[in-house]
Amino acid sequence: MGTLLVAAGGGGDAIAAAALSALIPDKAVGIATMAWDRLLIDPLPGPRSAADFARLESRRGWWQVTSHSRPIAPAGSTLPRLAGELPLPLALLDPSRGAQGMREQIESAARELHADHIRLVDVGGDLLGQPDDPGLRSPFADALTAASCLSLPAEVWVAGPGLDGELTENLVWQRAASHATVHTLDPEIWKPYLRILRWHPTEATALLASAALGLRGTVEIRDAGLPVHLTDRSPTALDLDLAAVANINPLIPILAGTASIGDAERLAVRTMGTTELEAERAKAARPRRHQPPAADTLAALPDWERAARRRGVDFVTYRRLAEALGHIEVAALRTLLTTHHPTGDTSLLWIVEDRGCEAEPTLLN
Repeated sequence: MGTLLVAAGGGGDAIAAAALSALIPDKAVGIATMAWDRLLIDPLPGPRSAADFARLESRRGWWQVTSHSRPIAPAGSTLPRLAGELPLPLALLDPSRGAQGMREQIESAARELHADHIRLVDVGGDLLGQPDDPGLRSPFADALTAASCLSLPAEVWVAGPGLDGELTENLVWQRAASHATVHTLDPEIWKPYLRILRWHPTEATALLASAALGLRGTVEIRDAGLPVHLTDRSPTALDLDLAAVANINPLIPILAGTASIGDAERLAVRTMGTTELEAERAKAARPRRHQPPAADTLAALPDWERAARRRGVDFVTYRRLAEALGHIEVAALRTLLTTHHPTGDTSLLWIVEDRGCEAEPTLLN
């Protein structure tokens, strides 16, 4: 028998789950995840259902995403490409029937893949959020996934405390450390996944891998330009019982009995005040930008970097830099910048440089 890994927040957590499977004493048999990509990938707010995909493999009570699966336009998804590059079967979690429906899918996948244990993976720690947390921006997805696992034999890894720019590292540590076993992540576990992290838009998992590989300093992330600090605690995973997590986060038990995503969202708004779905809908309604000429992007970079250095920024994610420079395609921006400034790339992050500033970001071997 083995362990079915469940990504709490979507594709980025699925990559982390694959890497962290090296910590499991028994065999990892698969990864289950919602299809919930950022608007840069999927212009439709919220998670996708099985009906939003073509060529899923219909199994007994669950759906497997393969490299041949495709999102049906206008939807977008990184999952088919992930399915072709991750070493484990990828199960789609369809949240249409709320936590109850997701629980049935997880149970069916676990049964068919011969898993007797569930391991939930959350990078950053928003799974430990509470209603009054000022930095909490995406309480819904992780809590709904955790709620679907609540009655199952499940444990949790909260990896990279604070790296998603929501709860701070200290707050995650304060809430979890007394209940948790702490694992420090070996940089070797990330090497098979660096190629994936170079194209996938996840920021938190890219920061987790960067921290494990030795980077330390301040990273600016997301469209809001949130500062995240890579510290010696960053490349850790806190091992907790799901029951302890549910005692910390009041939304998890509230969502456990939901039978539709609409009901789940209403309960989440009532409990937490807002959800990431509201922010996504507002952003999706804005007019779409046009890709700026490459020359304009390269000309704008030095001024932006000088201002970022004054803010104390050492590194920036490519997604944040794309937002800041008005660039739409993150992959195209990365190619443009690394072609003209090849020393600016750490492999996963962009080094923020100011020729007039003596301080340099720290790269540890």
